[in-house]
Amino acid sequence: MIQDFLQVFLMTMVSDIDNMLILGAILRRHSNFQVPFYAAVLLTFTRTLYVGVVEGLSDVPLFHVLTGFILLIISYKLVTKLIYGVDLVRPARFSRSIFQKAKILAALAATDFLICWDGVLIISNISDHTPTISLGIFCSLLIALYFLRLIVKLAVAIPWINVIAGGFIAQNAITSIAKDPWMEEWIHFADTLVPQVNIVNTAANGAVIIIVVIGLVTYIKHHRIFIHRKF
Repeated sequence: MIQDFLQVFLMTMVSDIDNMLILGAILRRHSNFQVPFYAAVLLTFTRTLYVGVVEGLSDVPLFHVLTGFILLIISYKLVTKLIYGVDLVRPARFSRSIFQKAKILAALAATDFLICWDGVLIISNISDHTPTISLGIFCSLLIALYFLRLIVKLAVAIPWINVIAGGFIAQNAITSIAKDPWMEEWIHFADTLVPQVNIVNTAANGAVIIIVVIGLVTYIKHHRIFIHRKF
């Protein structure tokens, strides 16, 4: 239970870094104290609902194969993209208008619907326990919305966060593909060919290694370019 909570919390935090830049742009003209809490509550509810929808489709043939390949693409993008900090905070102008707050929350919910599906797919492969999912999402969103600038700076300063997260996502992607009923015969056939090897674990570990190597190469290339431009 605690392990699932920590995984949901950390993976939501990492996968949301870019999303927070977009949501932060909506929040930047408004109070930094009032709106983030309500936004965290609303987005926790909607994202938990999306996770439930994904899990409801888990029995559909080839669904796990599709989500697994999507997760592989997400892991690749996560380790190859570079996140640059953006100053998203302007002087807060407190507004007591309930209508204005409702408009802000509606804009956040509509935007989040379009950008959060990578995180939803990741979380749906971590845990099936709804309270754990909701608590992990809420804590992550609340911290991310209140400390947006700090989180972005940490992500820029420590690029290995993305590489580690990308490896974890790749591992979950292979595990997700293996769960699909369509893959059962193929896995059984592979196990009969190589009985001494666990095909699923080997493929998952191989995916982790590939993603980590890609992330390492990307980091080295970017670091060289950065040094070249600096000097």
